[in-house]
Formats: sequence, C-alpha cells, structure tokens
Amino acid sequence: MKSSVLLISVLLSFTAHSQFVEFGGGVGASHYTGDIVHYPHLSMTKPGVTGLLRLNFSNIVSLKTAITYMGVSASDDKYFDALGRERQHNFNHQILELSSVFEYHFLPYRSDKSRIPWAPYALLGIGFANIMGVEPTYEDFNKLQVVIPMGGGIKYELTKQLTLGIEASARKTFFDYLDGISDGDVSFKNNYQFGNPNDKDWYFYTGINLTFVLYKIPCPYPYVPNRAILSRIRAN
Repeated sequence: MKSSVLLISVLLSFTAHSQFVEFGGGVGASHYTGDIVHYPHLSMTKPGVTGLLRLNFSNIVSLKTAITYMGVSASDDKYFDALGRERQHNFNHQILELSSVFEYHFLPYRSDKSRIPWAPYALLGIGFANIMGVEPTYEDFNKLQVVIPMGGGIKYELTKQLTLGIEASARKTFFDYLDGISDGDVSFKNNYQFGNPNDKDWYFYTGINLTFVLYKIPCPYPYVPNRAILSRIRAN
C-alpha cells in the first residue's frame, strides 16, 4: 500500500513539474536468433503488443517502462548446416516482458527553443522475461529471466498531445533454452538436438507506438496590488 502511494506521488510530481508524462501503446513484430537461425527470418516473424509509460526528465533523457507480449518461433526448415538439416527442430513460445529503459535523444526533442518535431534516440535498460510454452529439460529451469534491452528509434510529434514512435530493439539474454536444443542433460537428447551452449539466445522486437502526453496548464499567479503605488495615486 505504501509503495502504491509513493508511486502515485512520484507520478503526480512529474506531472506537475515536467508536464511530460506520456502513456500509450502499440503493435509490432518479434524475431529470434540462436542455434536454429543466425539472423531474423521474415517467415518466422510473430506479432506483439505493448503498453508503455514514459517520464521525460529533460529534452534529452527519458525513462520508459513497458509491458510487452510477443511470440517467438523458429524452425530448422531454413537450416544453414548439415546438423540443422538432420535435426529438424522447431519451437513456438510466448514471452511476457516487463522492461525499463533510458532513452537518449540526439536532438533537443520537445524543446521550446527548437522547432524540430522529431528526434532519433538510443535506448538501454533492463527487463524481466517470462518465457511461456517452454518444456524444461533440467531441474533448475526458471521461466523468469533477466534480459538487457538495447536499440533505438525515432519519435515524431504529431501534435502537442500525440507522439508517434518507431522503435527497433534487441534483447540480450543470459540463457540458452529458448530454442531448447543446447540446454539440459545430453543423455536425454535425441535426433541431433544439439547446439552451441556458449551461444546464448537473442530475441528482437520492432514496433510502432502512439503515446498521449499529459500537460498540466499552470495557473497564473494571483494579482497582488502594489499598495505603495496605490497610496501615491490616492495622495495625488
């Protein structure tokens, strides 16, 4: 309860002072690379959706927190070596990710001194991925994993309240069971289901989003008459 009150207080503080609290969502597509494919294949693209909250600390730096649901899949039908041809492995999983990233704008975005309505940016942060649909092949399997989002995008100010964004980012993982072929006990492997255990899996998300900016219209200062001037007028 106390943490919820603190979070609300922080958000209200940003709304009152920065006037640049944004929220919104978008759609996109996800890809995977690992032991099965070494680069994203268009035929293995899966859809995804995201919801986000952004706090703009300045015209240069923002903090974005997002919840993203996406699919990841791959198949040895697009094999690139003899092992993949014999293995003929495939998977189809879903990922629910919570991430928080810092965005660095390369132009003074939303600056009163600049008329540029757009800005490219880079992003880097941390996230937690819940991997769904994975069959564990060893005892210490954990579906909740830490990932490192990194990438960039472009923001465009449609109006003072609406911002359009296009973003592409990669997720550095620290596990190798997304594709399920280079983890676990080798004694349970069959049909050439082997990979490189030192080559961790990656997944990517490219999306387009629309955010709404909360503006707080400042109240004018109350008029306080100058009594010294009023007294002089009355004296004359």
